[in-house]
Amino acid sequence: MNVSDHRTISAAFVRAIGARQPLSANQQSALLAECDIPESVLTSDRARIRPAQFARLIEAVTELSGDESLGYNKHPQKPGTLLALMRYAHNSEDLLQAFERHIELFNLFDFGYKVSLQQRDDYAFYRLSPEPGFELTPWTCEQHMLMHHRYFCWLCGTRLPLLRVNLHYPVPRHRDEYHYLFHTETRFAQAHTDFVFARRLLSLPIVRSAAELEEFLPRVPYELMHMPDQDGSYTEQIRRYLKKSLPQLPNYEHIAEALGIGAQTLRRRLAQEGCDYRQLKHELLRDLAIDLLADPELDIKSISYQLGFSEPSAFIRSFKKWTGSSPGEYRRNNTISTEQDTVKPLP
Repeated sequence: MNVSDHRTISAAFVRAIGARQPLSANQQSALLAECDIPESVLTSDRARIRPAQFARLIEAVTELSGDESLGYNKHPQKPGTLLALMRYAHNSEDLLQAFERHIELFNLFDFGYKVSLQQRDDYAFYRLSPEPGFELTPWTCEQHMLMHHRYFCWLCGTRLPLLRVNLHYPVPRHRDEYHYLFHTETRFAQAHTDFVFARRLLSLPIVRSAAELEEFLPRVPYELMHMPDQDGSYTEQIRRYLKKSLPQLPNYEHIAEALGIGAQTLRRRLAQEGCDYRQLKHELLRDLAIDLLADPELDIKSISYQLGFSEPSAFIRSFKKWTGSSPGEYRRNNTISTEQDTVKPLP
């Protein structure tokens, strides 16, 4: 089965990019067209796009606005600021020093919030703290913690598993996206906003060379969104196993056995990562269906069989439940380009 492994991204994130930009309707349309994104993302909560399109849209709006924060910080964040922060953190011996250097430079800027690293017992907490009167939005929290966590993973050349993510705001409508952002339990309406990880990880060495850094930076933010930094998570293992098994869809007990773990233990591990098996299966089939619908040579019957459905009508019913429209309607209104991303993948 020849399908892209790209996961899709919720329209909620797309709308957040332009939420604080004074864009006319014509400017919005032009930006979306430039990034090969259908305008249906502005009205449909269930529309999806690819990470590469999402990264291109961020770059386009940043260039237009001259603000990397897209209007969410107290003052504009000049283009190049994120890369400067990454360069400064890179010049470190270990992860602790990288965090310290990142925090030192970040807090020199007047962005409306500060960052800190706290260590208690066996845990480390990377925290975002708003200044009085500043609104720390879901967009800022999501993007800041996602980008910086994955960058620190890249610096160390390994996963840095998160134990929990705490967020100060109420549960958002797109909460189902969070297990792919952080692959851990996410708690909302908390007293603080931070991500928690094992303190012992702070002794990990920085393994990326200066040459690797200079090769990596031109591909930011795409690489940080596309980066498979959680390949060892059970979420990713199950997605890979299901995709490899198609058009067959093994049951939960079979997958647990294949992964060498008890069914109940696997259920607990998935809960710790913020999801469950049924949700994972439906999200994978949805993402693969959207990918296949972008190919005009494939008809609905062929797609339904490739995804393991016994008949097209069952696929159509499921797809409508996932996206709010039939496959045919989605193909007409939401088809996105299938051409390969031009960004060179990491080695």
